[in-house]
Amino acid sequence: MKSNKIRVAVMFGGKSPEHEVSVITGLQVLENIDRSKFDVIPIYVSKEGYLYAGTLLGSISTYKNLQNIATQAKKLNFSNTPLHKGFVYSIDSLMDVLKGIPKYLDIDVIFPAFHGGIGENGGFSGLYEALDVPYVGPGIIGGSLGMDKVLMKKVFEQAKVPITKWLWFYRDDWKSHSKDILKKAETTLTFPLFIKPANGGSSIGTSKVNNKKELMNAIEVASFFDNKIIIEESFENAREINISVMGNAGSELLVSKCEEVFSSSGILTYEDKYMGNSKNSPPKGMAQTKRIIPANIPKVVEQKIQETSKLIFNTIDGSGVSRIDFLFRESTNEIKALEINTIPGSLSFYLWESSHIPFKALITRLIDLAIEKYNEKQKNSVAFSSNILENLDLKGSKSK
Repeated sequence: MKSNKIRVAVMFGGKSPEHEVSVITGLQVLENIDRSKFDVIPIYVSKEGYLYAGTLLGSISTYKNLQNIATQAKKLNFSNTPLHKGFVYSIDSLMDVLKGIPKYLDIDVIFPAFHGGIGENGGFSGLYEALDVPYVGPGIIGGSLGMDKVLMKKVFEQAKVPITKWLWFYRDDWKSHSKDILKKAETTLTFPLFIKPANGGSSIGTSKVNNKKELMNAIEVASFFDNKIIIEESFENAREINISVMGNAGSELLVSKCEEVFSSSGILTYEDKYMGNSKNSPPKGMAQTKRIIPANIPKVVEQKIQETSKLIFNTIDGSGVSRIDFLFRESTNEIKALEINTIPGSLSFYLWESSHIPFKALITRLIDLAIEKYNEKQKNSVAFSSNILENLDLKGSKSK
């Protein structure tokens, strides 16, 4: 008997430096999703880009040896036939054919829990669009703008969002014009500086530097992870304040409580974010970062952060849940926007729990938003009545 539950594919992993972080977020979604409403299918994307399905993918122990997944889980491909939208099991042998494979895995909603790579940068969003399946999170534009910090900062500037001074360049420019880049950085920006790979995340490849020598080394590190490098001024004597936004751009948006996060040094590192829990405890992802919720900031600053966050979310065409990071200088009440994370680690559930929305309810709402976004898009006309081709005669074309 066919279930009336919505079939949700939770996708995670992927070809990204943040692969392990994505696995944690994916497992958190699998653990907290309301199974009285949803039939849940975990779909793991390997570091090589292969798709796998199987019940074993819902257990953290499976990922202690990634090589076992290839032999114990079933490989998938995407499927987009008139009757089957979602996935199809791969045919790897004659035995698979004799067993009746191909077998389709039909899906109602896709729930991406990727961090970095094509899972977050809009690449997979384009694939979901082609499959014509509702999906949680940003579309192609939102994913691209949320991942590429060069494009993001240009959009922020256009929208009059306050940010620190910055510059960027390509990796090849650094190889051939390093002296010019260093001179520009030293004459237009003031130390200390942050160096980041433009499409990086989870602070991987990010450094804080205080002099030219450190700057050169940091650029080399960042260029290992991306071909676009950003240098930005530090906003000294400031506190990091984050907030989460939920909804679909152009519709009513919800904002969470603000949080203040703390680093072990001058920068919130990968270790600060993810390596705090013990070996024997369940993975907590971003939930284990040292933080205070709600942040102890003036009401007027909180309101400014809320308004700016909604502006950013709408400007990049956001969808689902995002986290937006700010710096706040108490002496002047100034704020600077750092970035928007369109698929935040752990989905920022801890911010919503502090805003009286439990993780289970958050996941349900995100699935509802995906369906609402899909239904809204169906209102768009994709046909235009025209006879432009009826009498068209192209030069060089064959005519009867």
